[in-house]
Amino acid sequence: MVTISFPLVAPQATIYQVVAINQVTGFQWEGEVDAAGQVTELSSSAGSADVDPINGLPVVGWYGYVLSLPDGSQYDDYLVVLPEGTAEVGLDSTDKVIKAEIEALRDKEGPGRHAHFWGTLICDVPDYNGCQLVVNRLRPDGPGPFFDPDPVVGWEGAIYSGPPGPRSGGDDYFVLVGDFNVEYGIQAAMTSDELTVELESLRDTGTVVRVWGELVAGIPDWNGTQIQVNRIEIVEEPSASVPPPPDWPEPDDGMMTYVNEDYGYQLKVPPSATITEMGVMSFPADELPAGMSADEYLAQLQEQYSDKLCVQIHYGLGYIYIAAPDLDYRYAICGRTGVGAGEMIDKTEEVAIGGQTYTADGFEFISTAPDADDTLAYHDETLYVELVDGTRIVYGAIPRADATYEDYLMKGKGMLLQILASYGPIQ
Repeated sequence: MVTISFPLVAPQATIYQVVAINQVTGFQWEGEVDAAGQVTELSSSAGSADVDPINGLPVVGWYGYVLSLPDGSQYDDYLVVLPEGTAEVGLDSTDKVIKAEIEALRDKEGPGRHAHFWGTLICDVPDYNGCQLVVNRLRPDGPGPFFDPDPVVGWEGAIYSGPPGPRSGGDDYFVLVGDFNVEYGIQAAMTSDELTVELESLRDTGTVVRVWGELVAGIPDWNGTQIQVNRIEIVEEPSASVPPPPDWPEPDDGMMTYVNEDYGYQLKVPPSATITEMGVMSFPADELPAGMSADEYLAQLQEQYSDKLCVQIHYGLGYIYIAAPDLDYRYAICGRTGVGAGEMIDKTEEVAIGGQTYTADGFEFISTAPDADDTLAYHDETLYVELVDGTRIVYGAIPRADATYEDYLMKGKGMLLQILASYGPIQ
C-alpha cells in the first residue's frame, strides 16, 4: 500500500509525503519527493520482528508445532516456534478450515507434526503468553498445499552458521532482528556467485543486513525454509534489537553431531564418517491412487516423507542404516539386500541405543564359494533392531576384500556401537 499526500501550494514548491507499506513482510518506508524529483528518506522499518501495537506483526512462514493446554485452562493451544525458545504464542483463525487444521496438529507426533504458519501476530491480548497469531494460511509438513514464494523486501537480520558437523537442514541461517528472532535458511539466487561469496563472508560477524528476494517454504533448508536472495545491503543502525550469535557446543572427543530434523533424532559420528540421506525411491504398484499418474504419486510421497527417510552411515569397515518409523522397505531400500550363497548363522546381541537396551537379531554370513577366504567379501555380519517408535536400524560389516571379519570386530564394530549409543532425540 502506498499513500501520497501534499499541501496545496504552488507546483514548484510542492513536497510530496510518501508512505509505502508491505502488509505481508512488515516493510514500511517514509520519505519526501520534491517538485524536481529529489527523494529524501525519512524513516524505514524493514522487515524486523517487532510487533506494531495497532496493526500487529505480519507472520511469514514461521515453523513450529502446536501443543494443547490442559483441560480447564483459559486457552486451548499454542504454537512453539522452532528452534525452541524462539517464541510460544496463542493461535486462532477466522477461517473454519484453518481452525480445523490447527486442531489436527495439536500434540501430533512423528512426520507431519511441524507446519509453517502465515498470518498476523497481535500482542497485549488475552491469549497464551499475551500474544495471538491469527492464522490465514498454514502448510503442514507433507504433500501440500503448495504456495507461491513469498516476497522478501528489506528483511532485517543477521546471518549465523549452524552447528558443526553433518546435518540435514542447511549450514547457515538468517535471523530477524526484533522481539521475535525467527530463523530462515538463506542462499543466494541461483545466478549470483558474487552474492554467495558475500553471504558466506557475513556469517557470524554480527553484521546486520537487509535482504531482498523470495522465501520458499517446505524445502530441505533451515526450518524448512529458504530465503533466495537477489539483493543485500549492510545496515549501519539496526531498527531493533539484534539477536546474539548461537553458542553451539564443541564436538565431544572429536565426534560430530548429525541431526535429522525431519524425523527428530540426532547422533554422534566420527568426522570421517560418510552420511547419505535418501528419500522415497518407489512404491508398490497396487498403492497408486485412482486418477493419479505414477510420477504424481511419487512426487507426493517424496514431499510427504522428505529426502531424509533413510540415512546411511559408512565408517571404516562398518555401516548403519536408519529407516523412518514403519518404513519396512515400502518406499526405500534402507538396509542390506543380499549376501550370496553360503551359511547364515543366527546371531543375537544386546545393544544400547538412546539410553535403552535392545536385542538385535541377525546373522553371521560365511560364504561357501570355492575361493572363499576370511575377508569381509566372504565373511561378515548383519544385525537388525526396531526401536519403540518403529524406527528400524540395520548395522553390520561392509563386504570388501581388503579386510577380514576379525579386523571388523577389532577395529570397526566398536565405533558402530558407540554411534548407536549416541542416538537420541534432538537436543
